[in-house]
Amino acid sequence: MIHTYTDDDVGDAVGWRDVLRDLPQAFESLRTGDASIQARQRIDCGNWKLSGMGALWESRAAAAYKTYTSLNGQFNFLVNLFDLNDQSHHVMPAAEITRARTAAMTAWVAPKIAVPGAKKMALFGLGIQGRTHLEALQETMGFSEIAVVDTADVSQACDAFSKRYKTQVHQVTPQEAVTGADLIVTVTRSKQALFDGAWLKRGASICAVGTSLPTGTEIDQVSRARSDRVIVEWKPQSLVEAGEIVIGLGDKSLDASQIRDLPELLANDEPWRRSPEEIILFKAVGVGLSDLVAARLVVNRLRGRVVVQASTSSQY
Repeated sequence: MIHTYTDDDVGDAVGWRDVLRDLPQAFESLRTGDASIQARQRIDCGNWKLSGMGALWESRAAAAYKTYTSLNGQFNFLVNLFDLNDQSHHVMPAAEITRARTAAMTAWVAPKIAVPGAKKMALFGLGIQGRTHLEALQETMGFSEIAVVDTADVSQACDAFSKRYKTQVHQVTPQEAVTGADLIVTVTRSKQALFDGAWLKRGASICAVGTSLPTGTEIDQVSRARSDRVIVEWKPQSLVEAGEIVIGLGDKSLDASQIRDLPELLANDEPWRRSPEEIILFKAVGVGLSDLVAARLVVNRLRGRVVVQASTSSQY
């Protein structure tokens, strides 16, 4: 049986708060072998790209595969989720899933790597993902200042966020944003470095979220070289896909011994931040397990409200 959903269905059914609640358990299951991930695969033809990534979570009896096309920075996402208990198949647009799970991942990691009592966040990019990140990080960490950098004039959006959270949210230059920031979050489509790593203070944390291409990086060589620890979601995908990592290992600004992924951190039960002075870089590329978590939440919330299409078969 095939169940289909609309963008509105998905948007109403899942948000970053929901995904944040389930992400830690999903990655604990990845650590123990109860879940597994299929790394992203891409094919190109002319200007078009087709990508796919998936995951299986045994104890939750769920499997999911996300496919998407991209052309000139425009994406079209679709998730197939398979309920392995009742053998049902759920098909849904996945732009909202991608938005929710990406912000949830950052909201899980950032409080663990930031210095206690972090006061200032620098946010590069205030598009759809950037606004969701601002909301998620402000509600989980409570900054007294959020310095926003964007190529467009986003001052009105900053004013709205200031009123909503009763805190200082303002648009500034890259140097003004990074100087004195406890947490720097980059959520852009840029393939070039967004700021000078010399501006980072000791104890700063960086969450680089924007690009998942091995040829692009939002973080410069200086920032990489100053990072005492690098955290990624899952090494088998990140070491070959994340530009910050691939380029950093290539130019020796990073060493493989610095890099930990989430299953390793969970397995060793070690602090994600070891001292108040170290600079930590978290690089996210998005993995299929996070998509599965979000898609499963949609299905569980919307059961009974779906459009059902009966499967058909033909004999030849």
